[in-house]
Amino acid sequence: QILLNPLLKSKCMAQDIFDKIKKNRGPLGQYSKGVHGYFTFPKLEGEIGNKMIFRGKECLVWSVNNYLGLANHPEVREADANASKEWGLAYPMGSRMMTGQTHEHEALEAEISEFMEKEDTILLNFGYQGMVSAIDSIVDRNDVIVYDSESHACILDGMRLHAGKRFVFKHNDMESFDKQMERATKNVEQTGGGILVITEGVFGMAGDQGKLKELVEFRKSGKYDFRLFVDDAHGFGTVGKRGQGAGEE
Repeated sequence: QILLNPLLKSKCMAQDIFDKIKKNRGPLGQYSKGVHGYFTFPKLEGEIGNKMIFRGKECLVWSVNNYLGLANHPEVREADANASKEWGLAYPMGSRMMTGQTHEHEALEAEISEFMEKEDTILLNFGYQGMVSAIDSIVDRNDVIVYDSESHACILDGMRLHAGKRFVFKHNDMESFDKQMERATKNVEQTGGGILVITEGVFGMAGDQGKLKELVEFRKSGKYDFRLFVDDAHGFGTVGKRGQGAGEE
């Protein structure tokens, strides 16, 4: 009598990664033929502004990152030209930590700190990098993240690096927040970690403001112990009497 190893019998051959992609292009890729050049990778032409040329027609633009409308300000463009003439577009070479630190970086950080009335400022290349870098540097596997369900995609990607637990509360719903904080508190009582709450000052997709005052009141009440992390990319320069952002209100 011959006995066959069931593990060998059911063993599957690995499939080619490229063949798999051809068969399943994912939630966005499956529509690539119909939306490429329109919904994705559109070619916008002309001066950066709220109206640009798309496929030969002037259209309203809602998606560029020119939040404060300063991209084409004469003083900004003059500073760009002067900097390029003096240092070239490649300067400084390398990351700031290694070879890219300059007096200009430090001077701008100091000016922003003074304007925001904060202890310090760190400049990063773009907002996405800020979320991914900051979240990962603050928490470890023993900590818990509690975040708003409408948090921007860059926050979600930043949390993917987190090795610990993360709980989501319904958008701006303080009752849901309370329940998730109960779960988070029970967890950190076991791990010895802390709790980081993440929300936005002004939510980039819907345009409504985060419940910062309510969240701060939760902390002041002493019911929960946590630190608050606010992505205020859309509030800075637009909200508050001095434009300091959602925290100013």
